[in-house]
Amino acid sequence: MSNLNFIFPDIETDRLKLAILNLDDTDAVFNHFSDENVTRFMDISPCKDRDEAKEIIRFHLEDTGCRWGIFSKSNAEFIGTCGFHCWFQGEQPRAEIGFDLARGYWGKGIMQEALKP
Repeated sequence: MSNLNFIFPDIETDRLKLAILNLDDTDAVFNHFSDENVTRFMDISPCKDRDEAKEIIRFHLEDTGCRWGIFSKSNAEFIGTCGFHCWFQGEQPRAEIGFDLARGYWGKGIMQEALKP
């Protein structure tokens, strides 16, 4: 099942705009995920080329969840991603939350703001 059957809205907070990743974000995703500090605790290696960035985006477009790109409202810079993936249906439905953030934004409460209910 793909998330293409669902419409996930853009989300805005005081400092952030979250928008579902798409192939127009390839360069930003490549730059972000080529930083080994960003991927260090993830289940992926740093991106070596833009094709790998496209694969990341396509994976999330076809996954049962969703993945938003996180953009700073002050300068429109792509600073990370967050979202739900691996949604499990059944008696105990659940989803995993995943997120990553550019090093320059660590320790500033960005993920608390992005993931706030």
